[in-house]
Amino acid sequence: MARPSRVSGRFLSRSTALGLRAVLLAAVLAVSAGAQSPPAASGPAAFAHVTALSQQIGSRPAGSPAFVHATEYVTEQFQRLGYRVETQTFPFQFFDETEPPELMMLTPLEVSLHPATMLYSTPTPKDGVEAELADVGLGREEDLRGKRLDGKVALAQRGQIRFAQKASFAAAAGASAIIIINNQLGPAQTGTLLEPSRIPVVMVPYDEGLRLGAWLAAGPVRVRLVVRTVTEQRTSVNVIGIKPGTTAPAEVVVVGAHLDSVPLSPGANDNASGVATVLEVARLLAEVPTARSIHFVAFGAEELGLVGSGYYVATRTLSVRGMVNLDMVGHGAQLLVSNSAGRGELLGIAEQAAGRLGIHVQRMSFGSSDHESFEKAGIPVVFIHTGDDNAYHTPQDVSSRIDPQLLAQAASLAAAVVLDIAR
Repeated sequence: MARPSRVSGRFLSRSTALGLRAVLLAAVLAVSAGAQSPPAASGPAAFAHVTALSQQIGSRPAGSPAFVHATEYVTEQFQRLGYRVETQTFPFQFFDETEPPELMMLTPLEVSLHPATMLYSTPTPKDGVEAELADVGLGREEDLRGKRLDGKVALAQRGQIRFAQKASFAAAAGASAIIIINNQLGPAQTGTLLEPSRIPVVMVPYDEGLRLGAWLAAGPVRVRLVVRTVTEQRTSVNVIGIKPGTTAPAEVVVVGAHLDSVPLSPGANDNASGVATVLEVARLLAEVPTARSIHFVAFGAEELGLVGSGYYVATRTLSVRGMVNLDMVGHGAQLLVSNSAGRGELLGIAEQAAGRLGIHVQRMSFGSSDHESFEKAGIPVVFIHTGDDNAYHTPQDVSSRIDPQLLAQAASLAAAVVLDIAR
């Protein structure tokens, strides 16, 4: 027997209840035509997902047991909302740290520093690397041309070229390891080298890097670095909640977020916030019919080079008409809408939807997340995020920093954009 509906404690007939539901659905569908606001998103509901993913499950590197636990959580949430769930399994190069890195300045003083290991850094020998520091500027090819480091540890500033290039040039010059100085305040941040490096690679906080540079300018500096990492071939998955379209089911709108985090970080903002928002959008649209199909996707292995989203795009069998990406939407001053070029139809749609919702957004050009995989295939995208975060890729990326109101705004905006494309 169907559960009766209630209004003010009174039961309604089945026909009246269905009529009311039709009116509500029509109102929601009118959002995509700009008639009125979408249903209110729940910040607390989204925040509960952030807590579950970042606090209860915690750090979830692709291919790890914690990541598997996270995929089970997302699958269960989609199924509770009535969606059929599919998974895509793909190969990737797994990376993890077995223990946090250690960096000690030995001379002229003994000082413990606070490094972060770059993804795909090779490990040091068991007892670490002990050597003198060598200042290599920005670590560019021209900075190292003609230099022989002969086992020294290179000290490079962040910026201008990729981390992997700095490591490659330092290794070619004979360095035994490279330390990169962050270029902003706060803890050291990790980043990806995309493939295993020849030498260990870590980053140190900006203030510690300045002190190392000052000591080195005054005389020889000797350090010991210990990095413990594992790199091997494994598989990961994308989790897809599927909403079939009513009249154009072979055309798909994707709303997605990456589920993996970097090692040793709870990944609350990066990117439990995005996954939580996708789940909230899925809740908002569960009872709303759309002409086109919608795929709600939790991507795997984004942190290791957009691997999961790249696999989704490469193996797609349906026509993807647009993609909404949510990555780091829980901490900051306001929502930003962007793509790599900073222009395009979906950015305009997002700005119009934000105006209807009373949400202030700023347009930017920004890549480095899963929307790039779709852009490269010529698919229109919009990337919703909140910009830089000093806790990005650090153990300080915790749920207490997340603003439920931002999650609600991101969910409302994403739902409105998805409806506009999928109507």
